[in-house]
Amino acid sequence: MVSSFSVVEFVDEVDSDGCKKMDIIPFEWFKGTERKVCWWPPVSLSNVTKAVKEHTPPASNWIACNVRVMGNAASYAEARVKLHQAEYSSDLTDTENISRKKRPSAKILQSQLSTQLQSSENSDSSEELPPTPPNQLLWPAVREVSNHFQNPTAQRGTSPTATITSPTARGVASSPATVISPTALGVSRPPARGVASPTCEAMFTKILTVLEEVKETQRVHGKMLNVLLKKQDGSMVEVPEGVVLPLKTQADLEALDQKLGDRSVMSAVVAMVADVGGTSIDDATRRMMKYIFSNELALEYNLFGRHGKKKFKGLRIFNVVYEALKNNPLTSKVNQQEAERALSKWFTGARDRGGQRASRIHQKMAAV
Repeated sequence: MVSSFSVVEFVDEVDSDGCKKMDIIPFEWFKGTERKVCWWPPVSLSNVTKAVKEHTPPASNWIACNVRVMGNAASYAEARVKLHQAEYSSDLTDTENISRKKRPSAKILQSQLSTQLQSSENSDSSEELPPTPPNQLLWPAVREVSNHFQNPTAQRGTSPTATITSPTARGVASSPATVISPTALGVSRPPARGVASPTCEAMFTKILTVLEEVKETQRVHGKMLNVLLKKQDGSMVEVPEGVVLPLKTQADLEALDQKLGDRSVMSAVVAMVADVGGTSIDDATRRMMKYIFSNELALEYNLFGRHGKKKFKGLRIFNVVYEALKNNPLTSKVNQQEAERALSKWFTGARDRGGQRASRIHQKMAAV
């Protein structure tokens, strides 16, 4: 059967307990035929397991890692079994040492050595058992051994008949009776490379959000700069004769609406109003209507003439505002529905502008 996956040991990756990290990779991730270097996805790839199962081809931003092949497998499930075995064996092809545990760190060995030597000096019995591991490390050992190592080969690793005679003998990984496995010491399998912690993911998301905001701000500033440059290059807008803004009375509005029947006047007024500008549809509408209407006159109108007020949409000045929004580079993609919505909001807020809201609150308090 053709092998598709490999269990590899990352030569340069050592965790805090002195154990080298291992994981599963598809054959496509090897760099070169010697299979001593492989590609590994960056932290931004959240589902590494899925990429392994689907044989995702390496991308340009992947990291090259030095590895040692521990074994091969035809399927991902078989590779998982071999990965579990590899955590307790130096070579999956070594059948005699298949249950050999990974060498624990020097700290753990030194601690166990001093404990056993002290116990040996104070003992009068030649059949004394090795010292009991600390309580906080004992219960994970019982749980892990009962779950995973119910075979005679693994059980031979805890034989009490052999004892340590020297620090050198203590450091030999092939002595099954003298080395306590990382599992028995409560050391779990090191996490797979490339899987981001929740803190890293949250930080990465925040950075992307800030970058998007900066990008949008630059886009708006670029458009505003282009508008300013066009204003410097263009000629000044001439005010048509008889047009005085803002409009203060109903008579002023009717007179202007009549003049807007002339297309040249209409174009000139549109250019005047568009020159007010604005960074969004609501902002531009607010600025333009404040430029055209006084607050007193705005109280007499709303967009559709409801609740006893006059209809603004039926006037030519409505077309002036809509065309001015179209001429503004930052609102040029506005449609009529969006313009109507912004105008409705502006007329609704007219009753609160010019100190009207504070006046109403004062009147209510006085009435009480």
